[in-house]
Amino acid sequence: MLNTMRKYATGWVAQILLGLLVLSFAVWGIADVFTGVGNHSVARVGNTDISSVSFDRAYRRELQAMSQRVGQQITPDQARMLGIPNQVLGRLVTEAALDDQAKNLHIGVSKDMLIREIAEDPAFKGPGGTFDRNYFVSLLRNNGMSEDAYVVERRAQEKRQQIAESISGGATAPDAFSKALHEYQTEQRDIRYIVLPASVVGEIAAPNADELTAYYNDNKADWRAPEARTIALVKVGPEEVARPEDVSDEDAQKAYDADKARFTTPETRHVFQIVFADESSAQAASDRLKAGEAFETVLEGAGKKLSDVDLGVVTRDKLIDPAVAEAAFALAPNSASDVVKGSFGPVIVRVTDVVPEAVKPFADVKDELKKTIALGNARADINVLRDSIEDARAGGATLDEIATKNKLSVKKVVVDQQGKDAEGNAVAGIPAQAQLLKDAFESDVGIDNAAIPTEDGGYVWYSIVDINPAHDRPLDEVKDKVVEAWKKQTADDKLVAKANEAKDRLGKGETLDDVAASLGLTVQSRTQQTRSSQPGDGLSTEALKAAFAGPKGSAAVAPGAQDGEQVVLQVAEVVEAPYTASSDSNPLTQQLADSMQNDLLQQYVSELQRQLGATVNQTAMQQIIGAI
Repeated sequence: MLNTMRKYATGWVAQILLGLLVLSFAVWGIADVFTGVGNHSVARVGNTDISSVSFDRAYRRELQAMSQRVGQQITPDQARMLGIPNQVLGRLVTEAALDDQAKNLHIGVSKDMLIREIAEDPAFKGPGGTFDRNYFVSLLRNNGMSEDAYVVERRAQEKRQQIAESISGGATAPDAFSKALHEYQTEQRDIRYIVLPASVVGEIAAPNADELTAYYNDNKADWRAPEARTIALVKVGPEEVARPEDVSDEDAQKAYDADKARFTTPETRHVFQIVFADESSAQAASDRLKAGEAFETVLEGAGKKLSDVDLGVVTRDKLIDPAVAEAAFALAPNSASDVVKGSFGPVIVRVTDVVPEAVKPFADVKDELKKTIALGNARADINVLRDSIEDARAGGATLDEIATKNKLSVKKVVVDQQGKDAEGNAVAGIPAQAQLLKDAFESDVGIDNAAIPTEDGGYVWYSIVDINPAHDRPLDEVKDKVVEAWKKQTADDKLVAKANEAKDRLGKGETLDDVAASLGLTVQSRTQQTRSSQPGDGLSTEALKAAFAGPKGSAAVAPGAQDGEQVVLQVAEVVEAPYTASSDSNPLTQQLADSMQNDLLQQYVSELQRQLGATVNQTAMQQIIGAI
């Protein structure tokens, strides 16, 4: 409700301050965190403190508003994920900075002006359309604020607004600029076009020897082989050390009984929740349901749609309100509850699509459990085996000898520095790949390399077996790829030439229909296209852009939406929307003016931030947001 009050209490300038400029302070100010703030303050901007009480009140108010919007209580963890603490702090820092500046500039608000602004505020008007003091006091009380506290806050808001309006309140967009932007944004064009597929150039014959050699020499770098290394690997990790066959059925059964929830799929239900403003409305809706009216009909009577009350398919723990959870999981399928006293008011809950809890039997998961137990046991043995392997290496043992002694395997891979094989395919199964490839390509044949930790808590030992330097692959080795590339390039060139030939025919007076018929293609059209339209039906972004490059009747060639296509298009019609001279009624003019005002305000706030700085008491802030 206080958000509504503030909305009416301030104009567009204050809204900008609480939007765009909050972001500015969040980006430039809150990043500078120090410990020099008092214990009773969350932050300080210049000489103005943000008290813990102010932050706590603003944070709770924001949580309450967010919870009401989503229909369930927002937890502290969810609030942090949504960035609510930083959003609240950013707003308060912005306000504190402007409050500090207002003090420095000796800006004041007269008592008479403040009384007049509050009395004229639509948020406080009663049924008769005039200021209602009883309603005013009641509204403040319901939002946890006293009359004196609101007057103080309202006075501060009026001061901030004076600063903002003095900076940018008179900024307007030049009429010439507004007109040019209007024409650019609103101009519409009707486009007729044909899409030329690769098939219109026919089958491309293979190149002769001279053509192939020339193309190979011109593009030799495309087939150059990067340096490749043959690497021998021995990995020791849980998977290599584990022995599931050594785990008894009794131990597996104990693990199953101790962690049965792991193999249990909890019951799910599709839950719908209608939140009512008062008990009488909820009871009336409940009576209608009991009388046999459809749930959707009752929803319509409450002014809601099914999507408005759909909480989705959930498990019991996903329903934050205990009363709602209890009711939802006690209902029979396809039934509605009585009126439930929820955290946010009276609610009615309906349930469909009930899927009962399911538990996997021990026999189905026994092997999985044994593997898990064996992996857990193996982790304790890895360090012992690592020390044994290091001792063997210090004694001169090779990786093959170490692998044989410890019943491990040696794996050899041939890769380049990006982890690809000679054909350019990624090589799978390289442990600690990023670090291993980096180290391996800095090592050499015969070097004793240090073991590298792996992602699963193990280690990998490696040695460089062979190095194949980067080199140009001979034509015979890549002939098939070169032929394929030559044919594609030739087809692309011929297709572009074909498209340009069609465009030239249009320039000589032929119609697009005649050109399309000669090529066996169909003319397509798109009407009322703007520069911001989404291309489709064979058009590409490049084609749409080309359609706005010339006047009515102009033709253009552009790549098609699919690889290997070309578009030949012609502008059939150009429609320019009439422009209304600058005025408050022109949305574009107001949009440009707002944008200029935003820029001015952001520059002002940025400089104000640089001068004042902001320090934050993270300890006090975390205590507040953790205690909600």
